[in-house]
Amino acid sequence: MQISKSTYFVFVVVVAVMVLSVTVFKGGNGSARLQQSVRVTDRGSYQDRRDRYPVVEAEETEPNDPVKKAKLNKQKQRYDKDAPFSTPGPNDEELAFLPEWQFNFPAFPIVKSDVIVIGEVLNAEAHRSNNKMSIFSNFEVRVEEVLKGNLNVGNVINVQRIGGFVKYPGGRKVLFRLSGNGMPGVGARYALFLNVLDEDYAILTAYELATGGVVPLDNSTQFEVYKGDNEVSFIASLREAISQAVPQ
Repeated sequence: MQISKSTYFVFVVVVAVMVLSVTVFKGGNGSARLQQSVRVTDRGSYQDRRDRYPVVEAEETEPNDPVKKAKLNKQKQRYDKDAPFSTPGPNDEELAFLPEWQFNFPAFPIVKSDVIVIGEVLNAEAHRSNNKMSIFSNFEVRVEEVLKGNLNVGNVINVQRIGGFVKYPGGRKVLFRLSGNGMPGVGARYALFLNVLDEDYAILTAYELATGGVVPLDNSTQFEVYKGDNEVSFIASLREAISQAVPQ
């Protein structure tokens, strides 16, 4: 039986819709996300460095300190509300998902940020949510300069970002991440755009103040405008942008 061109076209469209409906799923907050398995051979040119992602054991040990334990459990419960990742397959080295709201802000997201600081990353550690469906990383940051927000120089704050390595029994490690998002490196200095997250802060985006020039933490075209700038001119541009965006 011969199939008409119009019937064939409809068939192709239906198949495509079915494939997309399997690939795109909804997390706990109701926003559509695209999850993909990423292997070494097809990994994209995103800005992050794999060596900067903290590692958590598949069955991590809880802190002995009751205060730290209570705080960590509160953080894990927060990430239980969303379930962005699936269980990795036997050949998966990375799992990534792309939120539909990813990078929907300018190079300097001043209005969207509750706090903007210059700071040094002192420590990093990864954790899994209680339901094991999300991985997040904590970074201790010493505040060097406050450009927006109610913090003091010298404060050590905890900032978070979704993502991290999970190390399974036998030594296999799988990276879970937001597509296009990088991770801060311990010992590096950053201009951090942050949102309040209970007593912690979430990284909206950031720029590393490297000796060879400014490096955007994240991979999106709007951030490239400041790539390679020297620290002095970059911070001057940031101060000017804040002065125009925030009423004095």
